[in-house]
Amino acid sequence: MFREDVPIAYDVPADLKKWPSLNSQRVAGKTPYVVYNGTLADCIRQLLAKPVKQISLYDIVTEPQPAFDGPILSPGDAAEIAMRKDFPRG
Repeated sequence: MFREDVPIAYDVPADLKKWPSLNSQRVAGKTPYVVYNGTLADCIRQLLAKPVKQISLYDIVTEPQPAFDGPILSPGDAAEIAMRKDFPRG
């Protein structure tokens, strides 16, 4: 979850991580692995470009910011952040 009234630094380092899966479900006891390393904005774009059925297998890990509850952003959080007016388009 994030706070809409707090600015977000989109240029901070971030990792897009994918969980090992079986039948499109995260496998318990496994560790996610990095599929993309870049900025927070880039990781959000990469995540949203994935097929809808696979999005739940991903998380974005970034530096803690006052706008976030923690360093891990869920796909739902990423989608909401991408809709913000201040999200960099491009």
